[in-house]
Amino acid sequence: MITQEKFDKGIALLQTHFNQELCPSAIAIWSEYLNEHLSDEEFTLAVKEAIIGLDFFPSAKKLVEFATATKEVAAIAQWQIVIAAAKTANEQWRQEILQQLKDQAHTALAAIGGIDAVAWADEWQLNKLNKEFTTVYCQSPPQMKLLPPARIGQPHFQVLQEDISSDPINLETKSPSIRRVLENLHLRSIGVEIPRVQVYKNTFARYGWEIDEQRLNFFVAMDEETKKQFLARFQFALKNKSSWHSPQIIFDDISGYQAPRPTVDVKAIARQWLSEHEHSISSLED
Repeated sequence: MITQEKFDKGIALLQTHFNQELCPSAIAIWSEYLNEHLSDEEFTLAVKEAIIGLDFFPSAKKLVEFATATKEVAAIAQWQIVIAAAKTANEQWRQEILQQLKDQAHTALAAIGGIDAVAWADEWQLNKLNKEFTTVYCQSPPQMKLLPPARIGQPHFQVLQEDISSDPINLETKSPSIRRVLENLHLRSIGVEIPRVQVYKNTFARYGWEIDEQRLNFFVAMDEETKKQFLARFQFALKNKSSWHSPQIIFDDISGYQAPRPTVDVKAIARQWLSEHEHSISSLED
């Protein structure tokens, strides 16, 4: 919506520059139409573009077209912020990045499925989401707010205070993988350095899965940023697909890991077959 002061100044500037006056009835129609599509900032930019680029008095629709082009540029910049947030595994950093978005960008992001939809998209899906984001962003009125984002620091739930038991943890009641995690945490707390590979094993053990050596080596070979992104997606997948996907399948799907096929010693099988065959023939001859 355009404030009356901004609207009056913009119309006066257009009339002066193009040496043409609008009648009060036309100005009223302009005001109604432009208020449905533009904000103060967008209207000001549209007037500026008209003065710079046109030799004739623009129509109200033309001003909206100028503003739409400006919106597309803004949508591209806002999309880059969304991409940066989607690539971040740390949830706190992700929320801090998303605070930079305008309300219209939050509206567009909610319309395409949220930040998780962007994080999980492949290249083809990402291009499609980008186009949908830009379309919604450009078509959303400035005053429209759909599913406004949660602001950091705002309480969204009540924290219940409860007594935390100080009794020692009974390791016998825990699974072997969880016991190793707790034991290693104890060692680190007293200053014992844990090998990096073991730290990664503990990470997967927290998900209730004891990773095999081949997959662990494949994971260790990733760069640090890829590891962060992988763990975020792995944890999300376990929470949402645990009823029909095993950790091994989820690991392979996300990482692209292919388990090596067992090698078959054809010659050994042939020798065994011949040996058994010769033994059978000898038995028949006897």
